[in-house]
Amino acid sequence: MENEHFKIEIDNSEADDIYEDLLGLEVEIDERYAAMVRLKLPLEQLERDWSYLDDERFRPWKKVAVKAGFDSMELIFSGYITHVKPVFAPEVTKCLLEVWAMDERIRLDREEILKAWENKKDSDIAGEILGANGFKANVENTAIVHDVSVSTIIQRETDLRFLNRLAMRNGFEFYIEGETAFFREPVSGGKAQPVLAVHFGTETNLDHFEIEVNGLTFTGVGMSGVDRMGKKGMDGEGKKIWEKALGKSGPETFGAGVSPKPKAVVGMNPVSGQPEMDALCGSIFQRAQWFVTARGEIAGNRYGHVLKARETVTVKGIGETYSGDYYVSHVTHSFTPERGYIQSFKVKRNALVALGSEDFKGETT
Repeated sequence: MENEHFKIEIDNSEADDIYEDLLGLEVEIDERYAAMVRLKLPLEQLERDWSYLDDERFRPWKKVAVKAGFDSMELIFSGYITHVKPVFAPEVTKCLLEVWAMDERIRLDREEILKAWENKKDSDIAGEILGANGFKANVENTAIVHDVSVSTIIQRETDLRFLNRLAMRNGFEFYIEGETAFFREPVSGGKAQPVLAVHFGTETNLDHFEIEVNGLTFTGVGMSGVDRMGKKGMDGEGKKIWEKALGKSGPETFGAGVSPKPKAVVGMNPVSGQPEMDALCGSIFQRAQWFVTARGEIAGNRYGHVLKARETVTVKGIGETYSGDYYVSHVTHSFTPERGYIQSFKVKRNALVALGSEDFKGETT
């Protein structure tokens, strides 16, 4: 078994004096939301004060970083303290201080902005906003230019909410890791993370794993509207554009003999033309394809790796239908004196039945 390590930095200095008192540390990373840290420390009553209560380090907008790992450590969180919660229980021994922090995205959610973005692609807009806020921008191109003669993109919200809106309608992810902001397609290809094994003899490293297959997901997306320039009717249809299938059998292969086929119709979403309609339908269609979801828990020292969100991981030991590659959508890293380093996670899949190309012999320890 591997020995886990973690490190907490506040204002670029390690807070090593709190480790001995630490009641718990959680780092929660999700594909859609800002990453969060929750830190718990005991409040011990001193002669005229309480421990940690007046500590200047635990004040809103102090910079926080958390690193974790085994042989070496890697950054898993960088952000700012947003909430401080002293809790005074009836029993003095149960008084504690909770400190919450959120990742760098919160800097983009402090000011509501009214601005017209003329003759820009969504990727151009994302790059400008991120650069103006001091981030290294990793932005993938979006093809559609919103010509001012047809339509103008209007921002009426904070940069964070605006970027989330632009990402969603393109089927993109928007997130920040350290100093780099990503506005791009989900990465479901490439090399998977070390294998997770269920009831697989000495290779077993999963303490719990449960799967849900949603047979009610729709397999078609449609939309109708009017082309603003040509003044003609237009119809859109959701199509898979870029996501890699993580198995042989997608949702469309089930219920083929059952009529009618499940289809969603998009409404109340104005679009300027056929390309924008097709992109929106494609984005909605692709989100619906993740009809297999699962959750699990890993004892960190048995896995020996930091499981990362927004990458794939291979799971084996659960039969041909369910074994295979999954996309990691959520990870909560928990450090407690009682249980050590635990990683709770959620994964998803857009197909069942292994492809045959998976690396089930990949490193597990």
